[in-house]
Amino acid sequence: MTPPPFDAFLSQYASAVFERDVERCVALYADDLRVFDAWDRWSLTGRAEWQGLIAGWLGGLGDERVRVTWRDVSAWTDGDLAAGSALIRYNAIDRDGISLRALEERLSIVLRRQDGDWRVVHQHTSQPLSFRDKSVLPPEPRTT
Repeated sequence: MTPPPFDAFLSQYASAVFERDVERCVALYADDLRVFDAWDRWSLTGRAEWQGLIAGWLGGLGDERVRVTWRDVSAWTDGDLAAGSALIRYNAIDRDGISLRALEERLSIVLRRQDGDWRVVHQHTSQPLSFRDKSVLPPEPRTT
């Protein structure tokens, strides 16, 4: 049985990031992509711009790898559209699998089926900020 589009995206994305495979990662996204990313820029438009950001990130890891995990998934599919949200964790690890650092973000995406393939047309990542001092709030405690 084929996994739901959002679940398939998460698995394919995590695998591509761990392997530092820019092409496989970027292939998950549509040409007319719009991204509101938590890093470096307010927004990116189009897969070519996104590819530049992904190539810089994965290409700059050196010997490190990034293990991507997720929790608190919510998703739906309706015809040729699907969407989902999750709390996503990026854990940088060294050659021996030892954790070097990690961060969590909130992820929301919209996927569109075109010619039988699901591609992300919109992605939004964020981290909540404290009203008091504008610092990034720590992740909510894991329940699983």
